[in-house]
Amino acid sequence: MLSQLVLALDTSAGASACLLFPDGKVAAANMQAPRAHSKELLPMLSSLLTEQDLSWQDIQCFAVGIGPGSFTGLRVACATIAGLNASLKRPVYALSSLDITAKQTDTSMLEAGSSFWVIEDARSGLVYAAQYVGDTCITQPQCMTWEDFLALPASAYVSLSAIPVSLDSWQALPISLSREQALAQAARGIDDDTVSQSWVEPLYLQASQAEKNLA
Repeated sequence: MLSQLVLALDTSAGASACLLFPDGKVAAANMQAPRAHSKELLPMLSSLLTEQDLSWQDIQCFAVGIGPGSFTGLRVACATIAGLNASLKRPVYALSSLDITAKQTDTSMLEAGSSFWVIEDARSGLVYAAQYVGDTCITQPQCMTWEDFLALPASAYVSLSAIPVSLDSWQALPISLSREQALAQAARGIDDDTVSQSWVEPLYLQASQAEKNLA
């Protein structure tokens, strides 16, 4: 774990942010109106700093949930951190938004070593999916059709979004941690071996509408 003051942000499910202090203390904030990202995200982050009597200069690194998820939410989050970091020049670390959901999941009802899927509706008949054991990802996050996903052996799953297909033969797992708590856990996983950048790109996994129109 980095012994630095980390500002972590994820906008794949609403908007969640936390400050992770070197001593383990966590201060968090959230916003449940995803369409207001462009107007309210920066004020939310500024308020979080003000409540802790901190300035932007006190931040030593950033961690950002890069998706997969909403095009707009991810783009605004990455752009916001890139804008802030243009002058600060702090390290920026990418976090998988599906990893954060895996950390939220209560797996106590599963047998030890059993896997489960983190899935999110990608709309247009598609689903974002990755398979986990505990909070360790064992398959690369991917975007597939619901038809292909339902062809997989029925297993346990968790999702933060409404599922547009029937998963009656699958085992739904509950959420046991808030998004902010799980985001803090993901940020704690950053260490000296984790690759940082000056900015990060959203992980879309599917073509944008413009790219689809060109196909």
